Order: sequence, then structure tokens, then C-alpha cells
Amino acid sequence: MNKRSRQKRGVDHCWEIRRYDGDIALYAHCKCGFQYACSSSTRNEDGSWSLKQVANLFYSYCPVCGASKKWWSL
Repeated sequence: MNKRSRQKRGVDHCWEIRRYDGDIALYAHCKCGFQYACSSSTRNEDGSWSLKQVANLFYSYCPVCGASKKWWSL
């Protein structure tokens, strides 16, 4: 009888923030390899859009490995 091996839940508790050359967005990266865009643009004082990106969207867990995420680091 074959038993399927289950992937254990990840234990990494920190999103690593990455920036790639030629791309303005910031990405949150997990040790399992999952990453997503976690930033959005800000507005200037006059209301126009700025190119500055702010990391502000973080999942509380990784949807691939299930690791509970508590912190983020640059």
C-alpha cells in the first residue's frame, strides 16, 4: 500500500522583500519559492502619482507551503 508523502508545513516566519532591476514593484518572497507583488504606488502632496513604492500588502501565511508569516525584512 502506497502512502503519499505530505509536505510539512513551512517554518519560515518572515517575508523577504526583493526588488528586481528594471521593475519598480517590490516583491515578498518565501523560502519555498513563492513570491508576489506586495507594493503599491503613493501619491505626492499635489495628488499626482509618485514612482515611490511602499510595501503594504502582506499575507499572514504562505499559500504554497503554509508557513505562518509574522514579519518582513528588506
